Amino acid sequence: MDKQRQVQAVIGLVVIVALLFGVSYYLSQNREELKIGESQLGEVDGDVQVDVPRATITAKHQYRNGTHIIAGEIEVPTPCHILETDVIIRESFPEQVTVRFTVSTQAEICAQVITPARFKVEFEASERASILGTLNGEPVIFNLIEAGSDENLDEFELFIKG
Repeated sequence: MDKQRQVQAVIGLVVIVALLFGVSYYLSQNREELKIGESQLGEVDGDVQVDVPRATITAKHQYRNGTHIIAGEIEVPTPCHILETDVIIRESFPEQVTVRFTVSTQAEICAQVITPARFKVEFEASERASILGTLNGEPVIFNLIEAGSDENLDEFELFIKG
């Protein structure tokens, strides 16, 4: 019986080691796919979809006296679409902030003309707060450009070379 238990122990140890290697390989592959997906934004190897942000929102960001101010514009499909924003601040340090953008319309008929919709959000959080964005519930790449301390974000101009 001692030999049988030793064989079972060795087999159990081999199974555990194999599982650990399998899990670590799986995690390393998923991290690598995510890095590739972020740079290519979409398909990896032509047919595997990676769940990464698809849209980019570029805005100016300013931090003054404990308040973050973010201003920019998003293109909406028609002039009848309405852009709404709200901010969720998760209690941690530094805080994790999500700026949620929602584009909607109730118009039945509207000219299909892409229209810029401006936004400005303000919230109180620490200077090191992590700021993310979503558009209609989907994560976006939130590109924040630091504004000068004397710049008025009520009258901003956003020039992006691309």
